[in-house]
Amino acid sequence: MQLKLLNFHKMMSNFATNLVGGFIPLIIYKHTHSLFLAVGYLALTYLLQCVHHRVFKKLYIKQPQLMLLIRVFPILIYSLAIILIEFNLWLGVILTAIFTSMSSSFKSNATEFILNYSISQKTKSKSFGLTRVFEQLGSIISYIAGGLFLDHLPAYVLIIIAMVIYLISVVPLLIYYVRFKKEKGFNAELVSNATLMLSQREDTTTRGKKVSKRILFNYGLMYYLLGFLDQIANLFSILCFVKYGEFAMAGYFSAAYHLAYALGSYIVSLVGDKFDTTIISAVFLCVNGVCAAILPFVESEIAIYSLFALIGIVYPFYSLFLIERMLAKTRILGISNKALYIRNDVSSFAQSSVCWFGLFGTVIPSFIAMCVCLVTCGILLPIGEEKTRKELVNYLECNE
Repeated sequence: MQLKLLNFHKMMSNFATNLVGGFIPLIIYKHTHSLFLAVGYLALTYLLQCVHHRVFKKLYIKQPQLMLLIRVFPILIYSLAIILIEFNLWLGVILTAIFTSMSSSFKSNATEFILNYSISQKTKSKSFGLTRVFEQLGSIISYIAGGLFLDHLPAYVLIIIAMVIYLISVVPLLIYYVRFKKEKGFNAELVSNATLMLSQREDTTTRGKKVSKRILFNYGLMYYLLGFLDQIANLFSILCFVKYGEFAMAGYFSAAYHLAYALGSYIVSLVGDKFDTTIISAVFLCVNGVCAAILPFVESEIAIYSLFALIGIVYPFYSLFLIERMLAKTRILGISNKALYIRNDVSSFAQSSVCWFGLFGTVIPSFIAMCVCLVTCGILLPIGEEKTRKELVNYLECNE
């Protein structure tokens, strides 16, 4: 039941928060005509996310449902700060970066921990795929509607709409939390049968710690390299706004990307459990790396839509592959929550890192960096999967 409520929340909250929040770099550029400030805002925001990850880590794990309710306050503050940008640029940008990063940290951690608590070992690709579909549906609508509305309506009107929709989205999860919070096993990390035999908790022996560290490092590296691509819609939206000067056009390209992502997630939910997708995931990583390098040089709108569609539709294949494999292995060791936290932390740092390449003159170096990191990730993925699999098998069978 909680998974269904989470899917509803993801769809509605993504619509609410992206209605205005998805266009903040473009709003900054509109008022300053500074590419440095627009990209610098992104770099600062995702760097601050790493700080918020650390400050609220324990609350994310113990009370993620409440954190989603509390998230309404940073959303309100950064929404008001967006309006302030027009009157006091530096104060508005700094406040927006602080509270946008806080809101995103609340979302990325709390929703992923709830997902981890809600999905069993048996549901796998279907549940992961469908939850990503619902997540993208809200983004698709918000990028189209937000782009159109910002061209014709005051920002404060959209802010009011966004706040009401977000509160509606979080109420069912809050009711569920109040109703079941005292039950045994609620908000408890799921474990595998192997973990039950080992002691129902993280293995703290010397060998267990070493195996855990190596597996966490492997997935941390994969998610750092993969995280570079997560800025592709934001950075290309800035390029698009510089060229066309319209929020709507930038919104259409972002919506196309999220629509393709939703379609890809649905496909994975149908076929992900039936085939070993290790090699195809590695190939798709390389494909998306090449697409990222090509994208800023393409002039045709049809070609841009096609590239975004290709990137979005194949992204879920390797994204869902990685999270499934990561959770399957880390649950055996009783460290799946730790793995999710590291995943979110390194992903935020990666999204900040890719913006550093585009701070001066043009953002094209950021797209080249995406290409290099994704191709590297594609090469390392099958190697890392096989290495961690063998190490885990040897650990469970007590082999030397």
